Amino acid sequence: IESNYIAFVIDTSGSMRNQNTAYMLPIVLKKVEETLAAYPLVKGIQVFDANGNYVMGRSSFRKWIPDSPEIRKQIQRRLFRYPVPSQSNPVPGIIKAIRHLYDPDDPEMKMGIYVFGDEFTGLADSVLRRMDALNPKDENGERGVTINAIGFPNVIHTSYSMGQTGLRFANLMRELTYEHGGAFIVVAD
Repeated sequence: IESNYIAFVIDTSGSMRNQNTAYMLPIVLKKVEETLAAYPLVKGIQVFDANGNYVMGRSSFRKWIPDSPEIRKQIQRRLFRYPVPSQSNPVPGIIKAIRHLYDPDDPEMKMGIYVFGDEFTGLADSVLRRMDALNPKDENGERGVTINAIGFPNVIHTSYSMGQTGLRFANLMRELTYEHGGAFIVVAD
């Protein structure tokens, strides 16, 4: 809640979409709205898909979008009909958010990342090492970027047939958010 700059990294793969319409699941949009409501006013917002694509388009490339009620509505509309399916791996989006938007020379910046997803297909150890290098602790043991995550149990029930990708996501996010000062919560099924 301390953050004054917020970046979302949202898995836009098929499991995060309505199977009949291909639009984002309403629960995902609701959780984005609730997250934004926890921050009545921030200095900047940005939205990435899991692949690291800018959801709000090229005009927002490598910069923060100034917060306003209209921008928040645009984010919801854009996410609802976002046509690009991403991979079920939030790591590229997290990396791009930190590399493109975090300014370690700005003492006023308190950046928070919110990861929304349900699956991860990689190995957690290499991701944790990479994130530790990308978002190191300062002399006080604090990190420049806080990482939070919201998990959706869309594939947990079928995780054995899918290589346990839902459980891998949950385990990665639990470790990643703990190490980077955030929290991981799972939406009820």
